[in-house]
Amino acid sequence: MNEIVDIDRASDPAHRRERGVEAYARIFDLPEKAVPAAMAGRVGQVFAEEAFLAAGGPAWFHPALTDRERSMLIIAALAAQGVAGERLDSHVRLAQRCGLDYEALTAMMTLVTNYIGQARGSQAMEAVQRVAGNGDVRHSSCNEVPL
Repeated sequence: MNEIVDIDRASDPAHRRERGVEAYARIFDLPEKAVPAAMAGRVGQVFAEEAFLAAGGPAWFHPALTDRERSMLIIAALAAQGVAGERLDSHVRLAQRCGLDYEALTAMMTLVTNYIGQARGSQAMEAVQRVAGNGDVRHSSCNEVPL
């Protein structure tokens, strides 16, 4: 299947916003009703609304990728850009909920570091160590709501 599913609903702004809120609820591990205020507090109302529309688009929900694969890709992309702190930490926690344990995250970062460089790779590995290194994994289903 080469087409993006649910294209009609994905073009509807109300549906995109709803799915975007779902995605951010998973990333931040918050109830959906708390997400709009949390996002507005972080980045302002206008930017938050645009982010919801982007996150609710077809790319975030395409069935060709699993939530586990999405987590790996997002962490690698953030690490390559030098993103750290809570933004990266929240995605490491989500990756754990999607089935990536400390060993898998460590293997992933060891491989990615060869391509993004030691400084950015070690910075991202610090997030993995900080978030996943303690072995405390919440066992919620990653596939309850698509990322």
